Amino acid sequence: MTVQSPRDSRTSTRTAATKVLSVLQAFGLCEGAASLTELTRHADLPKSTVHRMVGFLRSEGLVEMIDNRFLLTAKITELSGAVPLGISDRTRELLLPVLADLYETTREAVQFSIRCGTKARIVERLHGRQSSELATRLRGPLPLHCTAPGKILLAGDPGLFSVLCAQGLKALTPASITTAEGLQSALTGIRKYGIAFDRSEWLPGFTGVAAPVWGPGPALIGTISAIGPVHRLTPDAIARRVHQAAETATRELHSTPSGHQVAG
Repeated sequence: MTVQSPRDSRTSTRTAATKVLSVLQAFGLCEGAASLTELTRHADLPKSTVHRMVGFLRSEGLVEMIDNRFLLTAKITELSGAVPLGISDRTRELLLPVLADLYETTREAVQFSIRCGTKARIVERLHGRQSSELATRLRGPLPLHCTAPGKILLAGDPGLFSVLCAQGLKALTPASITTAEGLQSALTGIRKYGIAFDRSEWLPGFTGVAAPVWGPGPALIGTISAIGPVHRLTPDAIARRVHQAAETATRELHSTPSGHQVAG
């Protein structure tokens, strides 16, 4: 009988933990829902190992399966609660009524997003029952080059453009922008008109609109957006409402006595 030493046990535990982390990181690279094959490719682990790690994450309530694809659950958000959001509680309180008004006029999923590195992150959202399935896709990070919120955030930080292009502009749908020239042209229009569109560039059959929210300075605090299925949402029809909501949020942030501390 072989007895495992405490040192070997610790090494085994660390190895298992590393594998779990590799699978979690693979979800980020897959931009949301992922198949076992996609996770295996990004995690750089044997398929049987990935299957076992995903099973463990599912048993802990961190991963769920929908239509034979895997998604991180809201429990991940609970675990990330200690991560600084780059936005104050006061700012979120000011934004919620604006999001509520936008939801009432559009009846589609609405959200406020900020930039986290080379991704966008939704920090507040509202949606109805008809958007509940879409909401599962909005739990993870959003790509900057092919979502409406991401394009707004990218347009607000010109220095990020070359970084993103160097990483490669991944085609998530046939409509995704995949060239530096195409993305630069889109960003030029966004800076001119203050509105960004996603016409099924991120998720097939879904479309979105976003507009910037400015803080003092002015500094780009984040972006307000709406997203919904193409058969129900016409981007051009709600663009003005989204833009007005973002302008209202900007005014609210500037009028609050603590307006100079909206972030952090």
